[in-house]
Amino acid sequence: MTSKIAIIGAGAIGGWIAARLAIADARVTLVAQGETLRSIKESGLSLTGSGERKTVEVPACRADEVTGTQDLVIVSVKAPALSVAAQAVRPLIGERTVLLPILNGVPWWFTGDPLHSIDPTGAIAAALPMPQLIGCVVHASCFRSAPNEVVVKQADRLILGEPEGGLSERVATLCELFEGAAIRCEATANVKRAIWYKLWGNATVNPLSAVTRATADQLLGDPVIRATMADAMDELATVGAAIGCPISETAEDRMGVTARLGAFKSSMLQDVEQGRPIELEVLLGAPREIAQRHGIPTPQLDRLYALTRLMAANLGLLG
Repeated sequence: MTSKIAIIGAGAIGGWIAARLAIADARVTLVAQGETLRSIKESGLSLTGSGERKTVEVPACRADEVTGTQDLVIVSVKAPALSVAAQAVRPLIGERTVLLPILNGVPWWFTGDPLHSIDPTGAIAAALPMPQLIGCVVHASCFRSAPNEVVVKQADRLILGEPEGGLSERVATLCELFEGAAIRCEATANVKRAIWYKLWGNATVNPLSAVTRATADQLLGDPVIRATMADAMDELATVGAAIGCPISETAEDRMGVTARLGAFKSSMLQDVEQGRPIELEVLLGAPREIAQRHGIPTPQLDRLYALTRLMAANLGLLG
């Protein structure tokens, strides 16, 4: 069983996982900074969900204060912060360290070749060795109500898999670790397909909500915007089919699932409201780059990317 765990990033997802592991008595260190670090050190980390609130003591420190290599390093940061976080992680990686990036959108390693939209200099790939990576998709809705308080609105599951496909003992071991911490976890033989499926559902809602400042129900309730979303999702499905990540549902099927979630704010809208850099490239830039490599036109994605990028540039929110 994994003995030394470092979690890089004390946002909503990183905080949720750190709290659950700490409650299960795992040997976990949470890397944070600023007011978040101070609050966790002084008052612990609080987790609210399913009608109960727990506060747990979690060792927290800056990245340069973590001692020794780790058995497991979980990187849970927003995409614009990944390059800096990857460099901070390097001293924590030993020969047997398992790296688990928990990220939105398309990860830098997805195609096997450099994705310039995400990792233009190759710094991320150089810092985080591919053979030690496990792919991950997180299906959970969490937010921070205070620097040291995480609220879990819905915790579905983590999906873990080898980047090159197939099942492995190390994935099974990680699933056992998370299940023991009351985090539902599923092993998959095709994590890339799971990543693309989540992207297919998120890559339109996020930027459109950020540009319009609208909740998901408002977007879906507008016939023209709904049709635009469907067209863009069809483009993503076409790209997915070309790269071995086919989508078996229709856009209307997926939008129906989204509609049941009600008036929620996407993560990108929340970032805009709080003045944080947005995750534009992992949600739209990388899919467009992959499409271009395969000669697949993506006019709706191109328009959505251009609109969102201009909005972010004017607000100073490009990472």
